[in-house]
Amino acid sequence: MVGTLYDKVDPSGEIVELVKGACPWKEHLYHLESGLSPPVAIFFVIYTDQAGQWRIQCVPKEPHSFQSRLPLPEPWRGLRDEALDQVSGIPGCIFVHASGFIGGHRTREGALSMARATLAQRSYLPQIS
Repeated sequence: MVGTLYDKVDPSGEIVELVKGACPWKEHLYHLESGLSPPVAIFFVIYTDQAGQWRIQCVPKEPHSFQSRLPLPEPWRGLRDEALDQVSGIPGCIFVHASGFIGGHRTREGALSMARATLAQRSYLPQIS
């Protein structure tokens, strides 16, 4: 399921797209990662919600953790709509949760832009165990 779009969404392999929308994905993702060679940490999952808008969800550090491997940038957190557009520089944003674990955008490309901008701002590379 997840593996089919692992390397087709972004050349880095660090962003995965769920084609059929949101579904239970965390256990599958950790299994997918364990088989990647060379090892790649997946940081974001993008998918459509029931309204047809796009979500970007951060991958947790562990399956049942509330800590993200790489949360969305702190200046974006808790912002919505035009305020988020201005701060992020990405038009069409809908929201970023106050903790930075999830965000929304009107388009697929916008959700990918949010993920890529976050990846570009990271200061470290977590290790896959």
